[in-house]
Amino acid sequence: MRESVAPEPAPQDVVETPLPKSGRSLKHAVITALILLALIIICALIGEIAFFILICVVVLIALFELFDALLQTGHRPNLVFGLLCGFALLLVAFLERPALIVVVLAATMYGAFVLALRSNRGKSAASDVAWTLLGVAWITGGGAATASMLKLEDGIYLLVAYILITALDDIGAYFSGTRFGKHKMAPSISPAKSWEGWAGGFAASLAGGLFFAFLLEALDPLQGLAIGAISGLLAPVGDLVESLAKREIGIKDSGRLLPGHGGLLDRLDAILFCAPAVYLYMLFVLVP
Repeated sequence: MRESVAPEPAPQDVVETPLPKSGRSLKHAVITALILLALIIICALIGEIAFFILICVVVLIALFELFDALLQTGHRPNLVFGLLCGFALLLVAFLERPALIVVVLAATMYGAFVLALRSNRGKSAASDVAWTLLGVAWITGGGAATASMLKLEDGIYLLVAYILITALDDIGAYFSGTRFGKHKMAPSISPAKSWEGWAGGFAASLAGGLFFAFLLEALDPLQGLAIGAISGLLAPVGDLVESLAKREIGIKDSGRLLPGHGGLLDRLDAILFCAPAVYLYMLFVLVP
């Protein structure tokens, strides 16, 4: 007796689901960038206290974005404690108390470990301690460097120049990478980053440094080029570091606060990462 074979189902048309498009747009990005630039200029005109308040607001929002992303993905960092430590780090930098920076970081580490012993600490308490300390040192540490720049002679102008030089790096990298990008820098971390984009960003940051050297008496052309070179070399690393952190956490954007940009940390990553190196250069080379 022959075995009956069930007929194979007729093939069906396979409809591919299109990947969702990015919520970012160049138009919204430009508008947002202009608003941020206006805030920077207004605070610079008012004075260093206003600029310090602006630094505190944007840097602590960026730190909140990191902790909030961790909370949304199952981690249990202590958000309030981390924000308080971050603000303390910004404050001691602005008050020119460098020795207290070590005290704040030590208090962050000890406090995070003690809080990790609480009953509702979660399943990754040791990792949460590490994320808390990393967030304070990385994000508000970079913010502390920008706050320290304010206290230098002509500090407000130098800080504005540094921010815009680093922004020019990002702009140059975007357009050159979009137009010419073929060779990926770190495809496993950020597929959109290319060596062609890096070259365009580096050239733009050098041009920005040279421009501000002719605009500001505090900088000569060689010093302007040096600041541009520091930003051009380290800004892409700052972008990749944030991308690495986002991949580890499992998020695409740090937040949704800025239309066309994502979160504040997405916009500040390069500025915060380069700031300590640029501040040290200003401190030891520019200060007479």
